[in-house]
Amino acid sequence: MIKIQDPEQIQSWLEKGNIRSYFSTPNLNFLVYQYEKGEKITSPDKKLKEIVFITEGTIRIYGFRDNGTVTPVNQQTAPVIIGDIEFVEQGTTPFFTEAVTNVTCVALPIKPYEQQLHTDIRFLHTLLHSYAEKLQFFAFVDAPAETIKERVLLYLKNICPDHEIKGIEAAVLQLRCSRRQLQRALQQLCVDGKIQKVGKGRYQLCSFREDESIG
Repeated sequence: MIKIQDPEQIQSWLEKGNIRSYFSTPNLNFLVYQYEKGEKITSPDKKLKEIVFITEGTIRIYGFRDNGTVTPVNQQTAPVIIGDIEFVEQGTTPFFTEAVTNVTCVALPIKPYEQQLHTDIRFLHTLLHSYAEKLQFFAFVDAPAETIKERVLLYLKNICPDHEIKGIEAAVLQLRCSRRQLQRALQQLCVDGKIQKVGKGRYQLCSFREDESIG
């Protein structure tokens, strides 16, 4: 992990992520960290003391079962917020966050601004939006769907930005299926005319209507 200290670089990343738009509180001093692929960003044994905005790169979130096996949770590409739930839970997290690619993030230390943040309406709205996205994802994971094809269509309709899958590995993790199962479902959905391939590892819903059947 590299800590960026140059004020001009910090300002550049703040602008790239439009980070200050998430706050009404003035004069916040941010930090910038860069992680290499495979590095841990958060872990359960380390209290998270910052709100972290992933501005570049892809992260993987996972935990461990009692028997030592990995429990995959999610994989996301910037922009992503880490520490939103921990802000309420006093910094504790049950999950690991790992850099899947090289990752750059902007971080705000909580302690110096805790009182202001608890009354910063714009920041609290940002947290609510982030919570809503997480609830939507976990509701989707638990949603009943008889086939992988149905899960793929629900995923495209309700979870994916622009109703597009932009990476097979992330979709495999989020859909809780094997790569082979996903590729078979994607191929069949293309044949059925419900999705179209728009690039390498990229598939988009052909049409999006509230009354459209996903059967």
